Amino acid sequence: MPASGLRGIHDIPLGSHLCTFYRQPKEFLRMIASFLTAGLVNHELCVWILPSPVTRESALHELSQLGVSGPALQTTQQLQIFSAHDYYFSSSLFDVDATLHRLVSLFVMARQLGYGSVRAAGGPGPFLSEGRRRAFMKYEHHATEVIARHPGIGLCCYPSPQCFSATVMFDIMSTHPKAVLRTHHGWATV
Repeated sequence: MPASGLRGIHDIPLGSHLCTFYRQPKEFLRMIASFLTAGLVNHELCVWILPSPVTRESALHELSQLGVSGPALQTTQQLQIFSAHDYYFSSSLFDVDATLHRLVSLFVMARQLGYGSVRAAGGPGPFLSEGRRRAFMKYEHHATEVIARHPGIGLCCYPSPQCFSATVMFDIMSTHPKAVLRTHHGWATV
């Protein structure tokens, strides 16, 4: 099993689709930089999807704090960084099928580039409409099935629970078999 890169969680099995919640963009940056660094060391294709207001520059800076040269890894295509808007919402409507196809294509790309698996992390940021949220939850449900059939790990990150109603929290957690939550000793899966 690949190392998680997260203090308190040793390994995460391939085929895992997890969710987590973050309070501040800095917490998101630190967690995901550590998670992806473990994947980069393990020779995985790593994909980082940045919700607004997180920028590519701040993501690369956080990786550099861990001794990772993000620009060099982007050149080899081992590290792919996208804004959530460009990856998920480039059109006015969220296209579930097109986004699932894009997810599957990451596994094809990994094989073509000689990487053993895919490690993807990030999230959509705040939902701009209820329709987009429902469509995104449909995508998350199907993404669980896709990731389970491929060598990869997906960690989906959502802004703090204070941003969501209980119904939305239930939807997020019900579309992911496990959640990664902060504890006093680091992180834990539930």
